[in-house]
Order: sequence, then structure tokens, then C-alpha cells
Amino acid sequence: MHEVTILLTKYSDWISSLLYTIGGHGYTHASIGLEEDSNVYYSFNYKGFAVETVEKHKRRGVRHSCCYHIWVDDQAYDNIKLQLACFKEKKENLKYTRFGLFCCLLHIPLHIKNHYFCSEFVAYLLQQSRAVRLDKSPSLYPIILLI
Repeated sequence: MHEVTILLTKYSDWISSLLYTIGGHGYTHASIGLEEDSNVYYSFNYKGFAVETVEKHKRRGVRHSCCYHIWVDDQAYDNIKLQLACFKEKKENLKYTRFGLFCCLLHIPLHIKNHYFCSEFVAYLLQQSRAVRLDKSPSLYPIILLI
């Protein structure tokens, strides 16, 4: 068994404040980390696929955060690592999707190839690795409903 961490955060910028107001939830960003390095998290932001650290979150003004730790079997963990390696390899072709996030908030399932928003990415990794079974498309998981 291996530990995977889901980190939920709320930034203090205007976009996060808008998402917070629209969604009414305490967190506006999701990322995923592996047990090998508890300081590194993977996600999507406005620049695309991102490797994040706790220090980066602090510098960006994170006011609130919450960690969820889930235990996954060896195969699921290896699958997550493999998926992350693929994302790192094709990083230049991956984009953040504001439109996908908008559709998610309207409960419209939409996935555009190589385009993700943060919680969609985390849900996608968990689903593809078979770490969890999702009842709907990863594109329909706003942050608060991910866990």
C-alpha cells in the first residue's frame, strides 16, 4: 500500500475569490502528491501542467489548505506514477481549460483533449489508475466534490 495526498487550497487572488463566491466552497485549487516527496504536488494552473511545492503555495498567498491522504494498492500507485511521467513528458502540449471549468460549474460534461482544470486532472489520475471509482466523468468534479 502507498499513500497519495490530495491537497486542496484557496489562493487569495481575484480569480480564486470569484470561484469561491460562485462555488461557495472553501477551496479553489486541487493538486496531488506522492509519498516519495511530501513537498511536491502536481496539478494544472493557468500556465498548464504544474509541479508545485508547499513553499510556492505559501509565496502565492495560500490562506487555507486541507490534505486528504488515501491509501492505494501497488498497481494503482504505479499507474499514477506512470501517468504523471506521461504528463511531464508532454507538458508543452498540455493546457489549462477555463471553458472546461465553466462547463463543470454548469454540470455539463466536457473534456477537450490535453486540456484540464485542477480538480479534473486529480480526478482523472485517480480514475485512470483505478485508485478510486468515480460515478461520473472527471470533468464534472469541482474541487469540493472530489473527495
